[in-house]
Amino acid sequence: MRVTGQMQNIQLLRNLRNINADLLDKNNKLSTGQRINRPGDDPVGIGYQMRYDTELLRSNEFMENVKTGSGMLRTMDSLMQQATDVLKRARVLVQQGSTGTVTDEARKIIAAEMTQLKEQMVMIGNSSYNGRFLFNGQKTDQPPYTVNGAAGETTDSGVYFLNVSPSVTVPVSITGEVIFGAADSAANPNPNNTFKVLDDIISHLNNNEQDLLADDIARIDAAVDHIAVSWSEIGARMNRFELMENRIMDETVNLKELRAKVADVDIPQAVTDLKMKETVLQAALSTGARIMQTTLIDFIR
Repeated sequence: MRVTGQMQNIQLLRNLRNINADLLDKNNKLSTGQRINRPGDDPVGIGYQMRYDTELLRSNEFMENVKTGSGMLRTMDSLMQQATDVLKRARVLVQQGSTGTVTDEARKIIAAEMTQLKEQMVMIGNSSYNGRFLFNGQKTDQPPYTVNGAAGETTDSGVYFLNVSPSVTVPVSITGEVIFGAADSAANPNPNNTFKVLDDIISHLNNNEQDLLADDIARIDAAVDHIAVSWSEIGARMNRFELMENRIMDETVNLKELRAKVADVDIPQAVTDLKMKETVLQAALSTGARIMQTTLIDFIR
């Protein structure tokens, strides 16, 4: 086969083009840190990469739900502490008011402080987290209680759930009636409703009903015990969310490792390959320069 100068030139340019294309590809991979920049780089690997990316996105969504749930439960935990503190202070005031040495005027002063405690308890019942009311079931956009009618107001019975895995939903909210007791009404009286207890104490203090105040102490203790049941439930849910957070973090680490094996560049190997291609390019250019400079005069000499 006759090899002409034109054929040499064409072959040289083709080789340089291939080397430059390969050099550009390796440079892109090293710059992006990704071994697969387009489906053609690895048709099989791109399928695994897309699956791992989808799993990571879903894990991130579940993690956001876990953080939201944990934040709500931590807030509720703090509120249960506040509610218990309010009732403890109310118990102290009732003990003071039930003694025979306290005057009628002093009981009215105690009643004024008790009114403030009742309003504080209503404020606790209307607490929210990120704009969501915590104790009104699924009606998170509506406050469950008013100051004057809290004892007789019903809360939504729905429960606010959060997805923490493809097949697991965890309840977050606890309705106000579960925590403070069922609403007190003429049809369904409930003297142990926390707000009803506080209303009755205020009335007994203002009316100087000393004998009834002694019974109110036991009602306060019952309200504290009732709140403690919900408080323990909140603690159990907080532990559940903590376990789910650890699990999601472990899964995320595993998914990132699997994705890295498929899609990420081996940096030391990539740098070595890039340097080798640069050396090949320099050698090709040097050889090509000598070939391109050869003329008929060179042979005549």
